[in-house]
Amino acid sequence: MKKTFFLALLAMGVFRTPVHAGDDDKYVGLGARLRPDYAGAANSRVDAIPYLRLYGDHFFGRTTQGMLEGGWRTKPFGSLVFGAQLAYEEGRRTDDSGFLREHGVENLNPSASLGVHAEGDWRLGPVPLNALLRYRHDAQAGHGEQADLRATAGLLDWRRVRAGLFTQLTWSDGDAMRRYFGVTPAQASITGLPAYAPGAGLRSADVGLVGDVDLGRHWLGLWGVTRERLLSGATNSPLTLDRVNWSAHAGAAYRF
Repeated sequence: MKKTFFLALLAMGVFRTPVHAGDDDKYVGLGARLRPDYAGAANSRVDAIPYLRLYGDHFFGRTTQGMLEGGWRTKPFGSLVFGAQLAYEEGRRTDDSGFLREHGVENLNPSASLGVHAEGDWRLGPVPLNALLRYRHDAQAGHGEQADLRATAGLLDWRRVRAGLFTQLTWSDGDAMRRYFGVTPAQASITGLPAYAPGAGLRSADVGLVGDVDLGRHWLGLWGVTRERLLSGATNSPLTLDRVNWSAHAGAAYRF
């Protein structure tokens, strides 16, 4: 038991932990999420989020790996999967935060990224493991690129209830870091905030708990809690009011 718990703590997901689901387990749903106004904000708000897990022979759509993404995958050998994805990249709305409104910080519109990933599923004794390495290049010129190293370990599979532990490291290049956490001299003259230009580095480290519960033949309850810690240049940004942010989500999905 101690060994299993230790391995789970070391494991690296959001939404339903994929180590519990086969490719034939498909669902769509909707949930509510409590999240910070933006990454680094001191206050939180509630919004709606989709749940999605659809896999075909090669094409897929999902939210099970921390973001809304879809694309093409292939499994040429063993337990490793290689693929390419189009993903939704969240922005930052000035109206969502009193601090941003007060300083007149401009909106960051949502965007999309193109990238590739490698993923694998294994078992270490009774513990199912999933690991993902994902590269994302923003479709908008100058918005930069990011990479995620992510894994999930199953912690509980008892009757109708399943849960897992996860962590994720996200790296951003200089363009991506400056877009979200930087303040140009021109912006500084408008907002009254000091100019700031962070470089490339680890943007954040996430750790959390995710799970699901069978509500019936076709219905599934989903939930999760995440702790995000901003790192490197993101921590010293004048836009960062809290280096540690918590988020939680819960909802239901129709399984078919």
